[in-house]
Amino acid sequence: MGAEENLRLIEQLQEAARENDYDRYGELLADEAVFRVAGVPAGMGGVLTGRQAIVDQFRQGAGTFDVKKMFGDDEHVCVVGKVTAERFPGNQALRGADRPYSTYECIVYRVEDGKVAESTAYLNWLDPYVQVGLVDASALTR
Repeated sequence: MGAEENLRLIEQLQEAARENDYDRYGELLADEAVFRVAGVPAGMGGVLTGRQAIVDQFRQGAGTFDVKKMFGDDEHVCVVGKVTAERFPGNQALRGADRPYSTYECIVYRVEDGKVAESTAYLNWLDPYVQVGLVDASALTR
């Protein structure tokens, strides 16, 4: 596929996410797709493997993603946007927080055979950690 087709694929993925269309979202993923959050170990939820695991995580809701810029080539699409969430969900390794946060994120998708085969999300987690109270900002200035 070319860059234009890959960009359309990711636009469809973003649209399905905005509309909470879980079936359509899953249709756009390869069976063995892998989604990663850079710097977050698999044991802390930083790696999801397989279409169903990714869709299940998506169903839990991650807030909104406002696309600011998107560009791509014959294999990759990069999306830069602002994430806004009503609460920090946490997991078995990190406590949740019922406070909202927002930050910017860059997601790099790898496209193979017309489906999303892989994605890696890059963001500065310190920003949301401070916003929801997991990290004391005053301790960072010492």
